[in-house]
Amino acid sequence: MGFANKKVLPWWRSKFILWTFMMLPGLMFTIALLRDAMSYPDLMHATGEFSARFLVFSLVATPLTMLLPKSKFPKWLNRNKRYFGLAAFAYGLYHTVAYLVEVPVDQVIGEFFEIGLLTAWIALIIWIPMAITSTDGWVKRLKQTWKKIHYWGYLAALLAFLHWAFIHYDWQPALVHATPVLLLQGYRWGKVFLKK
Repeated sequence: MGFANKKVLPWWRSKFILWTFMMLPGLMFTIALLRDAMSYPDLMHATGEFSARFLVFSLVATPLTMLLPKSKFPKWLNRNKRYFGLAAFAYGLYHTVAYLVEVPVDQVIGEFFEIGLLTAWIALIIWIPMAITSTDGWVKRLKQTWKKIHYWGYLAALLAFLHWAFIHYDWQPALVHATPVLLLQGYRWGKVFLKK
């Protein structure tokens, strides 16, 4: 009886289609690398940008739903924000692995405490437990603790945007991505505090 009442989503709204869509750029980058059609700087730029963009989608989902409660897209985005967060982590990890493979160990150690790289390492460390606990099982198991772990994502996001700005000493691209997050999260938390 329970199965008869279960709503079946159309194939194009399947989470597997979304995962495939999010994985495609990474697959294309890998194929291009294997064919020597993509340089290391291009790979770093592409993986970093995709990580940032998926991060933006995950962070604007909740405030967009609050701002546009009757709109379908924010609701869809909110339902899938954990997937976007995981995609951001996956591309960030790809970015990190490419750096570690390409750059000599002594250089990695030597520049570890530079502000542009230290911000990235701290963000990655914060994201690891968030990525591990992003499944439905962990949400149920951790309950309120899950939220406390994932609140650290705001700090990780800030550090990721700072990494982008400091690594090239060019704030404009980082600000373009960070501004909608700052505005919408500001709206969200403003509403939360005004209700108290």
